[in-house]
Amino acid sequence: MTTVSARATGLTRRLAAGVALASIMAAGAMGAAEARQLVAAVATPSAETNRFWAASSAWHALDPALEGLVAHDPVTGEMTGDGLAESWEHNEDFTVWTFKLREGVQFHHGYGELTADDVVHSYMLHTREDAITPGVEQLRGAEVEALDRYTVQFTYPEPRLEKLFLHGGRTVMKIYSKAQFAQEGLEGYDERFAGTGHYQFVSRSPGRIFFESVDDHYSGITPDFTELELRFVDEPATKLAMLLSGEAQVADLPRELMADALNAGMDVAQSSRATMQTDIVFNGLYCESGDPACRTDLPWYDVRIREAINRALNREEMLEVLFPGGGADLLPRFAMVEGHEGYDPTLVERFPDEYAHDLDKVAALLEEANYPDGFADPIIPLVLTAVAGQPEIPLQTELAHHYLTAAGFEVEIREIDHAGVGALGRARELYMLNPIRNAPPRPSEVAFRAFYTNPGGPYQGWEDDWTSEKVAAMLGSIDLEERDQIAREIFNYLFEQYNDIPLFEVYTQVAINPEVVAGWQFPGVTSSGFSHWHMVEAVE
Repeated sequence: MTTVSARATGLTRRLAAGVALASIMAAGAMGAAEARQLVAAVATPSAETNRFWAASSAWHALDPALEGLVAHDPVTGEMTGDGLAESWEHNEDFTVWTFKLREGVQFHHGYGELTADDVVHSYMLHTREDAITPGVEQLRGAEVEALDRYTVQFTYPEPRLEKLFLHGGRTVMKIYSKAQFAQEGLEGYDERFAGTGHYQFVSRSPGRIFFESVDDHYSGITPDFTELELRFVDEPATKLAMLLSGEAQVADLPRELMADALNAGMDVAQSSRATMQTDIVFNGLYCESGDPACRTDLPWYDVRIREAINRALNREEMLEVLFPGGGADLLPRFAMVEGHEGYDPTLVERFPDEYAHDLDKVAALLEEANYPDGFADPIIPLVLTAVAGQPEIPLQTELAHHYLTAAGFEVEIREIDHAGVGALGRARELYMLNPIRNAPPRPSEVAFRAFYTNPGGPYQGWEDDWTSEKVAAMLGSIDLEERDQIAREIFNYLFEQYNDIPLFEVYTQVAINPEVVAGWQFPGVTSSGFSHWHMVEAVE
């Protein structure tokens, strides 16, 4: 067995808020709440549920109370053995992973000590047929066994080199109490689930979820705030108004409104590392051989249209509008991350030329493809939706609509809530262009599985024989040089096919009321970007 050290593995929208801002400022409302209570206005998750496996993006809503096996350093984001699993190891071909659990960890609400049986139970919950958590297919397929009270083993028929990623901040499996399930069933989870986090669940009502701090947490850390309430709010102007009135002390505002918050005396907490890559997907290209869902009549089935759409966008201008205070950079290739397998610096060098904003080139490509006259339906549907952890996405969609319309495309915005986007994707009926995120930036293998070889995945629109065969070859290899070479080939192919619209690499920023919140250290390792709620510091 190879032991892995737990420490070393490692334009528009500007203001409906203006009226709210003016009236609140005129009233002189700063309204700091009681220092032991914290209210955060955050984007609505894909489903308001206590069943983690039943939502496609509920991480930020359940993170205060539920934990995965692997913890993260709050500054570096490094995976550590400070959480439920204090160490782990794998065999030589990465098919067997063994986790040693921390002793003495207590479930909330008196449901007893965490054991390996709880991990086995949680695995069965999260791999149910109705589980829709992105990445669940990477979790499935294991034979899971409790070797003793504090040791659990996962055995897969093929290598799982990125197993730790599945149990860290971007976990696809939270740990629930088997004892609670035995007593109360799933209905008990729905009423008041027991987790192991620094906060324990109290209750939920439509649009909000309540937690209270745990005084005797196994980490030895007690949160500064005794009560935590997450309120689900999608309208940025409303979140700003809540922050300025004192109704909330934390808000995930888009950068376009962050300046207004700062001018009103608020402050910013930012992740210590880049938390996401943003992208627009050419969805509906379900075109592996013989797939009846493949629609060759879609305008973006034609690579010339995909290139033209990419070249129609002025990314530099979008960057300035969306992130005027910084915290973001241009992204040359979606899912490619420096330090991960297949990273190719030549694509970074090619990007400014081959993806450049060039309306003359756009016009030539459209003429060559005979757009719009050569298409029975030339309309490009562009999804507008709110996505947890990146409040800039609605404005990003509006900007894309502006550039595409100016370039001669017939574009129609479709407003769909985030859960609806996922449902259409899973049904393989999302014949639209929609925003997605790689958050936090996944290892290359995990990204390939999630975005390009997961038929029925909620946000995947590109499926073809070449990509599937190459990804399968990578997954079947444990030779690191071979895997790196295959990943590099995949990234080059996708780059040249203009298979999606890469946009930005982004750090997460949240606005905080400095009269109540002194600071917040979080690394940016979750889907929503923020985490480590127990490290929100109260003003003394």
